[in-house]
Amino acid sequence: MANLLQPESPRAWWPLLLTVTALFALVRAAGLFGDMWLDEIWSLLMVGQVKAPGEILTVLRHDNNHPLNSLWLMLCGPGMAGWIYRLPAWVAGSAAVLLAGLVARGHAERLQPGDFAGAKVTGLMAAVLAGGSYLLIHYSSEARGYGPLMGCALLATWALLHADGPRPVRWAIVYAVATALGLLAHVAMAEVLLAGVAWSFGLILQQREDWRRQTLWALAWHGVPVGLAVAYYFGFVRKLEIGGGPENQVLKTMGEPAAYTLGLPVSAGGLALALFALLWLVGLIAGIRRGAWAVVAWAVAGAVLAPALTLWASPSTLVFPRYFLVNVVLALPVIAQGLAWLWHTGRGGRACVLTAGGLFLVGNALPVVDLAMAGRGQYSAALRDIGRMAQAPEISISSDHDFRNGLLIDYYCGAVGAAHSLAYHSVGQTPPWGVQWVLLHRLDGQPEPPAMIADARGNRYVRERRYPHAALSGWDWYLYRNEELIVAP
Repeated sequence: MANLLQPESPRAWWPLLLTVTALFALVRAAGLFGDMWLDEIWSLLMVGQVKAPGEILTVLRHDNNHPLNSLWLMLCGPGMAGWIYRLPAWVAGSAAVLLAGLVARGHAERLQPGDFAGAKVTGLMAAVLAGGSYLLIHYSSEARGYGPLMGCALLATWALLHADGPRPVRWAIVYAVATALGLLAHVAMAEVLLAGVAWSFGLILQQREDWRRQTLWALAWHGVPVGLAVAYYFGFVRKLEIGGGPENQVLKTMGEPAAYTLGLPVSAGGLALALFALLWLVGLIAGIRRGAWAVVAWAVAGAVLAPALTLWASPSTLVFPRYFLVNVVLALPVIAQGLAWLWHTGRGGRACVLTAGGLFLVGNALPVVDLAMAGRGQYSAALRDIGRMAQAPEISISSDHDFRNGLLIDYYCGAVGAAHSLAYHSVGQTPPWGVQWVLLHRLDGQPEPPAMIADARGNRYVRERRYPHAALSGWDWYLYRNEELIVAP
């Protein structure tokens, strides 16, 4: 690798970066197919309530409405294959691999001006980190706003690297467009905007002798994006209704994205978070030692200050691993700086990087295989099996959560087959003799239910089979059959 990245063969880097991007785009396709899960279907059903694109911002006052994604769902319309709804996330998530390499290379060139070979190594390492992370792979194939958020976050950062270079006006426009689209993709883009402001502040510190001009340029660069963010907050974000979900501990939840980024078991989330922070600090120290205060300010604001302010200011107590997605994306180019430093320490350092890289790819490959095999749940397969095993045209079914399971059952009810009709009974409102089938759901980390259950009236149900899901989105379904197979009183 080192020979390919020498300054005398500058064209070799781009084919390598594009190859890495293409390979990880194929990996991301593992999550394109399979059933859509609750939040994707929920978004699609919400969009069905509006009549014009503008109503996405004025009518759909719900935090599950990610406007850019909602606009795509509206353009596609109902009844399409799931992978079509997920295309924007896949395209933007794949582009994020390329952009991560460009951002890391740009940072490295600031840390060590003239070391083109070192900058190329750093860029490739960042692309591999972004490409191989299961966290990023997962959200690069989900019909929500997270994939476009990643792409816009890194595009805005890449544009920011050109703020003090030639043609700054052109790049300022790119920055403004990227931040605007990113905000429409997901409100977490505001954290990227905060990191961008910190970057400009760092430039002012680095160029104190020209601080007036740098300040004017910072105001010019950030004035429109910050104004749009403020208007977006008061006009849309502040009025959103929170959809709800299970309560999670903050530190435990922060360990999950770290584990799904580094390829460690989620049970070792605390260790993963500590290792992630250590790798990030190594890259940060490299920036501090070389006085690259713009890079340092951007890194601290994007990975530490922004999530801390978000958690403090958020009216919701709900915390999910995906809430830290953009912070992981901004941290990876910094981690690549530390790995590149270790790479250039000699043979021992290269051996360490190659070994860690192999473990990283293998560790992340395991959940990717789960994503390809199980997807975000096997809801249509469960209902298809119910239709196949049904002994009467009318099928009665209940579950342990009316909204979560009821929405999925309603969306995929056609899987039972045209010869059957499906009747869903709400929790606690089943007939005295029970229902034929019961579906229990279990989220990530929850223990599986027992082999036999009974309802309040003593009707017993035997577990028929389990329908697994891949981590981060969706849930397992456990199908139970009425032990007596009573279909009528």
